[in-house]
Amino acid sequence: MHRLQSRSLAVALSGAAVGGLVLAGAASASAAPLSDGGSAHGWVYTSTNSAAGNQVLVFARSGNGTLTPAGAYNTGGTGTVANYGQGAVTLSPDRQTLLVVDAGSNQVSDFAVLPNGALRLRNVVASGGTSPTSVAIRGGLAEVLNSGGTANVAGFFATPAGLVAIPGGSQPLSAGASSPEDVAISPGDRHVVVTEKVSDTIDTFAVGFGGALGPAVTSPSDSQLSFAGVFTPSGQLLVADDGANDTSAVSPYRVAPGGVLNATQAAVSDGQTAACWITEGRDGEVFVDNAGSGTISSYQVSFTGHVTFVGNTSAGTGVKPLDNAVSSDGQNLYLVNGNQSELVEFSVGPSAQLTAIGTAALPAGSEGVAAS
Repeated sequence: MHRLQSRSLAVALSGAAVGGLVLAGAASASAAPLSDGGSAHGWVYTSTNSAAGNQVLVFARSGNGTLTPAGAYNTGGTGTVANYGQGAVTLSPDRQTLLVVDAGSNQVSDFAVLPNGALRLRNVVASGGTSPTSVAIRGGLAEVLNSGGTANVAGFFATPAGLVAIPGGSQPLSAGASSPEDVAISPGDRHVVVTEKVSDTIDTFAVGFGGALGPAVTSPSDSQLSFAGVFTPSGQLLVADDGANDTSAVSPYRVAPGGVLNATQAAVSDGQTAACWITEGRDGEVFVDNAGSGTISSYQVSFTGHVTFVGNTSAGTGVKPLDNAVSSDGQNLYLVNGNQSELVEFSVGPSAQLTAIGTAALPAGSEGVAAS
């Protein structure tokens, strides 16, 4: 039997005392007509990150990839001025759950995603630390990276009623960890991984019975300034290295049974500056936002796991690319532009080629993006 309870197996927990339970709390608005006149092909979510009250903004995705505002939902928590890790807004692989960090109130909000893209707030829980930066979910396991104070990872069961803290599911980061940015869960829920930019380290935590975490196992990053990571379906970890002065790269790793990371090939440079956010497409494409260069780098991962650099695409004049997401059909990529406060929309063509198709306005300070 799987070590973790999925939502379907966790019904018994639904009646448990879940700290900070908040009901609907939605301030939704009707969607405007889609730009192509058709029905929505999917949904895109981001957060306002407002200190006055965080909200999730929903956009309907047209068949041509452009976005139309489709509602706003209160998270029940507050944001903060700047909280730029990866994964502030995260969809579960089945796209039925949306998790959002509330960095200003040290909480995480759990939403059920309805068939029409609307959201229903299940609950809001304490993040298990301070300044939650990133949240990941896979199966019945959710992990939150708290980057403030004594930085830690806190684990939760994902139940039908919302998130429930796992006994023994919290561990501090390694003693030398500095500037933690992202948390990810490996396929099979065997390891939790945290990237740490300033210390050039990556921590792994073994997931034990019932979701308890083992202590941190620390590996040096293969290239400097490891910012964010994503697991491929085969279990390969790809890390965006936030290099300065045209030295950004993607480093591929495998997690050994004991938790040590082994590089599978040398870091693959994109010749850009400040590669921070990384996302995987549907057919082995990988996209990296280069905040310092104003570009998006495309990579391709072969069936054997070999990573190849494809090329760079301008994100637009004056654009500062932050977090990004690829739609579930692999046809579109969306990124948060931190300078002009907007979502920039791209179509994804053959060989991971990107074409800009439009923008959607956001409130200043918005962060995180997830797409279905």
